[in-house]
Amino acid sequence: MLEYTLEDNELTKAEGDIRAQVVNVRSYTAGDIADRIMKIGAGLTRSDVASVLEAAKQVIADIIADGGAVHFDLFNAFPSIQGVFSGADDSFDPAKHRIKANLHAGAALREAVGKIRVKKVAAVLTGTVISSVTDIKTGSVNGALTPGKDAKLSGVKLRIAGEDASVGLYFVPADGEPVKVDASDLVVNNPGEIIAVIPALDAGTYRTRIITQFGSGGKNLKTPHSFTYSKDLTVS
Repeated sequence: MLEYTLEDNELTKAEGDIRAQVVNVRSYTAGDIADRIMKIGAGLTRSDVASVLEAAKQVIADIIADGGAVHFDLFNAFPSIQGVFSGADDSFDPAKHRIKANLHAGAALREAVGKIRVKKVAAVLTGTVISSVTDIKTGSVNGALTPGKDAKLSGVKLRIAGEDASVGLYFVPADGEPVKVDASDLVVNNPGEIIAVIPALDAGTYRTRIITQFGSGGKNLKTPHSFTYSKDLTVS
């Protein structure tokens, strides 16, 4: 069973585009394969099977290293050369050219892929997470805030990025409208840490909220994601 989740497609600009992300894939080692061969009942010892697998690996590697190609029902492997040659008299130069190993699925592997069943599963949270808020003046963690001084937010994927007007750091009161931190007051804006000047907040209880389009691989998300920290912070 091939499990997958659905998530925003960061590779396109169209709103609503979703892509499948394969998850929870189990990997099998050569030892695992040897164990499964034993269950088939091939009449060999596990040591025999392991030795044959190791020998096959070495022979295939030697064939490729010698410039040959390997054709199995499972896969086809063959080398090719990449890079531009300046003319018919030019020769292979490791600084400009490289040898690439090509692997294509064989008939048996293509048939196996056609038999895969799929299952949609719930996505695991992988976005912005605030783990603590520290008032730098007093050292208070997840407690008091000092307006006009710096607060440090620690967590995961905190970087505030994106062009949407909602993007930013907010202090959200128990009652009333969220107070957005001016972009010029973001002293440090990193994925694991944000340091910002606390706005002139009235006395009361607040929670911190980050709205960002920061995504994986340095690419911004098409739509902003919001995370509100569950700890209450107080301004006296």
